[in-house]
Amino acid sequence: MVFILLFCHLYFSFRLGFIQKHTFKGIKYSFCRKPDSSGIGTYRAFAAALGTTIGPGNITGVAVAISSGGPGAVFWMWVCGILAMPTKYAESYLAMKYAKKYKDGQMGGTMIILDKLGFFRTAAAWSVFCALGGLFMGAAVPARSLASALPVPQWLTGAGLSLLLILTISCGLSGISKVSGLLVPVMSAGFLTASIIVIVLDIGQFPAAVKAILSNALSLKSAGAGALGAAIKSGITRGLYSNESGLGSGGILAAESGDRNIGLGALSAMTTTFWDTVVMCAVTGIMYVMAGARIGSDADATVSATFSTLPSGQILLWTSMLLFVFATAIGWYYLAKRAVQYISPHSSWYDIAFIAAAFFGTVLPSEFLWKAADAVNFAMLLPSVFTLFKLSDKIENINLYIQRK
Repeated sequence: MVFILLFCHLYFSFRLGFIQKHTFKGIKYSFCRKPDSSGIGTYRAFAAALGTTIGPGNITGVAVAISSGGPGAVFWMWVCGILAMPTKYAESYLAMKYAKKYKDGQMGGTMIILDKLGFFRTAAAWSVFCALGGLFMGAAVPARSLASALPVPQWLTGAGLSLLLILTISCGLSGISKVSGLLVPVMSAGFLTASIIVIVLDIGQFPAAVKAILSNALSLKSAGAGALGAAIKSGITRGLYSNESGLGSGGILAAESGDRNIGLGALSAMTTTFWDTVVMCAVTGIMYVMAGARIGSDADATVSATFSTLPSGQILLWTSMLLFVFATAIGWYYLAKRAVQYISPHSSWYDIAFIAAAFFGTVLPSEFLWKAADAVNFAMLLPSVFTLFKLSDKIENINLYIQRK
């Protein structure tokens, strides 16, 4: 799976003329656009998608990557994030281009593209796998990470998270997009600010940390761990696909925006990968290396010791974990719900399944949950990559859309 994604990322980097150079145009567009009447708006789509990519792995997972591959892993996670951005652009662009009207807006994504290509059974199968991805990647796995981090009984964590999800899901998809629009930027900015403060408080170690990262970046072991740890979610090393670029799921949320300038809309969606891996993972990685994280160091102890330098640091850490898990859950619920609606006119049953997955995920073995999530991700990947290569010639030059702005 890692090699498929790496090939895909490299192909679209060259095919799209290294569109990464327009990242800051995409960032500006994400925050400057007002909601379009035909969808939830570019900003809300961006925030919901960012919630699915930024998760508890940005807190604990980076420490796991360093423990597995040394400080050089931080450099490689940064490189992998850069390479993944064009793939996220491509899937978002095609999802917006081939979106179709739905009863409460419009729907797009891999299942709609496959449907228009005539692969109806494959479209239905991908939707099923996306729905399962929501249960595992969106609910069970993050819930398990939260239960492991909080100093309360696991079942109590599951009950509390389930209650939050019930209250949010009852607001409908429109309500969820509003919650994401408010929550995700605040929690991301808050955690990023706290991380920068930790770095500033021990700024004398910054040059040595950067030197350790760069000097170890070319070692084979560090490079391997970086490829696998570039985007770690929920404290487990999860490879190049951590930001979900290439799985097709991000395209669903991009299509929800209703943005008529699909080039810039896709560019906005692409920046979620930038924030998740290039910024968040890199900053936390530097912070952990400054704190002394090396190969073989205990990841949980590294995270706890790092945040203990701040007043009420442990409370900040627990709060961040809760918010990151919650944002991941509601973001994944949104896109998985759309996949379910494609194959079933009655989708209320999925609400119950999703909440149950969040509750039982807190007590199930993490190894089982991750193996199931890996299998589902791989099943989503193949049809998604097929559509990307099948329709790659339909992706117009981004400069055409920048000129139309």
